[in-house]
Amino acid sequence: MGLRRKPFRSTPDTECYYASSSHENALAELNQFLLDSEPIALLTSEPGLGKTLAGYRLLENLPTGYRAVLLTNSHLRKRVDLYQAMLFDLAIPYHRLTEQEARLAWVESCLNYYQSGGQTLIVIDEAHHLSPDTLEELRLLSNLDGKESKAVQILLLGLPELLQTLQQPAFNHLRQRVVTKCHLEPLTEEESIDFLCHQVRVCGGKPERFFEEEVLEILVHCCKGVPRLLNQAAALATKLALLNDCITVDVEAALEAVNRLGLDQEPPASQVDTEPELYPIAEMVSHSEPPMAEDVLDDLPPKTIPFLPPVILPIDGPPTYSFSGSDEPDGPELIGPKRPGRVDLWGQSLDRYA
Repeated sequence: MGLRRKPFRSTPDTECYYASSSHENALAELNQFLLDSEPIALLTSEPGLGKTLAGYRLLENLPTGYRAVLLTNSHLRKRVDLYQAMLFDLAIPYHRLTEQEARLAWVESCLNYYQSGGQTLIVIDEAHHLSPDTLEELRLLSNLDGKESKAVQILLLGLPELLQTLQQPAFNHLRQRVVTKCHLEPLTEEESIDFLCHQVRVCGGKPERFFEEEVLEILVHCCKGVPRLLNQAAALATKLALLNDCITVDVEAALEAVNRLGLDQEPPASQVDTEPELYPIAEMVSHSEPPMAEDVLDDLPPKTIPFLPPVILPIDGPPTYSFSGSDEPDGPELIGPKRPGRVDLWGQSLDRYA
């Protein structure tokens, strides 16, 4: 397909970063967080929207004088695990250190770096997994101040449940140190289309030749603006197309991809028949007793023929006789308009027609 490299990668790749409005706004706020030397910032989003990639993008463009510590595994059982992980990331010895020794080694490193004119940024991914003890330890680390700025700043990346955790009374002190809170939103339909085309362009391809007509619409509709799902669906569709010796990603490959991934396969709104549904008359007359005409008209759905009960009209002329019960009836039964007690639909006596 004329590409320099494989598109639609499953791992965060800053070379393929797509500058959506939500991501750019979040990065602008985080850069301001660094410039203002705030202690702690949060970046949250639902799964698959690219908070990890945004964190990598921030680290690639750190201001001069910053060093970064990135922790991708937040399952830290004890406080000493936190310090060991941070010392390891900075290539500082941590073996056989007690919790207090590891803490002092970390603080000494940060203060020495600050005295040389630098600041330390701690970035923790999947921060919603952090234990209460670890969160409290991070709060204490954010107290490392210099004369003009913070020696240590902390950025937490996590799911929205991290915000719910911080709302608990036990985290009041930590919550007060969080000034910057960013949240990523799903891509719009236009951004989703541009996202897929962008992934092809950065790999040296031409989207108009890579995707068959309507493929983009199918992928965008099924993935609901989630970049991770867009990458997964497009990557699988590309693989299926290549296996079938297709030079472009066709509709069949796209439908098979979203089916294998278990994504929503309802047709896009542009392909849905908008003709109003007509209600069958049979469903309206399934009453044990015939409804009155005015009741039927009140409950009548649009574009439906109303059901009206039969109306008995008066018949002029001699009465009609009917025999039943045996071959030799006891006598005739009047069923015509002159039968005593006969009333019409509105309860009026029909004797007046006699």
